[in-house]
Amino acid sequence: MGPVIGKQDEFEALYTDKFRTLVREFGEFVQYERDRAALDIGLHLTTPTGTQRRVSHTRIWFQLKGLHKETLPAGDYQRARDIGVPVRLDHLKFWFASPEPIYLALYVEAADTFLVEDVRELVYRQWGEDFLAPETFGGGQREVTVRIRTDAVVTPERVALMRRHQSMRIDGPFFRGRPLGHRLDPLRCSLKRLEPGVYVSLVQHLLAVHDYRATETLRPAALFPGSEVVDEHALLTTGRLYHTFEWVPQLFTEFGTGPTDDFRVEGTPQFAHGPTAVFIHGDPRSRPGAESLHAFAQSILKKGIRQALVFANTDDYDYFGAFFGGFRGTGVECMPQLLGDLAYSLLTATVVYLKFREAVTWEWTTYL
Repeated sequence: MGPVIGKQDEFEALYTDKFRTLVREFGEFVQYERDRAALDIGLHLTTPTGTQRRVSHTRIWFQLKGLHKETLPAGDYQRARDIGVPVRLDHLKFWFASPEPIYLALYVEAADTFLVEDVRELVYRQWGEDFLAPETFGGGQREVTVRIRTDAVVTPERVALMRRHQSMRIDGPFFRGRPLGHRLDPLRCSLKRLEPGVYVSLVQHLLAVHDYRATETLRPAALFPGSEVVDEHALLTTGRLYHTFEWVPQLFTEFGTGPTDDFRVEGTPQFAHGPTAVFIHGDPRSRPGAESLHAFAQSILKKGIRQALVFANTDDYDYFGAFFGGFRGTGVECMPQLLGDLAYSLLTATVVYLKFREAVTWEWTTYL
């Protein structure tokens, strides 16, 4: 007699085909030749570009489970806020530690629908950081129940949001123990001048990841006597930085080493946090006036702002000196950031670097 294909086999084949149909338009399938990694389906994500799709750098994985309508009737499903799914503990730990996103997908036959959640979100919601602690589970425990929310229904919109995942290699050299996803030395690289609109967008992204919240937009011409800077891609705001913005002035950073000593001096880190004025200059042609800067400093001091961040798409230290000297003695701290200084901020903010790495070029590079 030949092998028997049972009801459970048919059920698994049914919901696997259904799931593949649901996600087919979002990527190319990846599958193991042998089922030894406890993963059913991989999806190498693609991005739509008009009538075509472009392959991304991101892969996600799915482990599929199914519940017969006899096990979970429609009425019970509709009343439930979440559904318990038993999984092997060693599999769950393997998925949780994966460098690529893994989703648990549950097919509910009674509703003919899939629920899907990121395994890390499931684990954090139920156990938090204690999940991997030795005392969390008994020595002989082999299975746990994870709870998938019933509102986590698979829709095209939900799958499309999975494109937010990014994969990066972390096996290169570290910067102060941090894997940056590249080999560039943040202290000793300098950007070439960017297209002004790209420069402004890059700085805005850097500010966004530091949770800068602008509360007022001002006229940049207030800093430049006799010039409206209309076409210089200038943006002046005040607001609050909720996370500390750090950079290292390249002017004070040592690049080379001596013949008998490989120690190199690093510039003193600068910080901004809290109430802040921000000026972004994408096409710097104007120079600020000392009187204008003094007047501006007095106006923001009245609002409790004692620091100004200046970003300029240039490596001209005369520009640096105009701002640095103009704010000196006003009670407002300002260490302008030129293209070399901005490299530090970009190269240590990996998510921003990954977004803009194809839009930037380098005046010079030094590798870790």
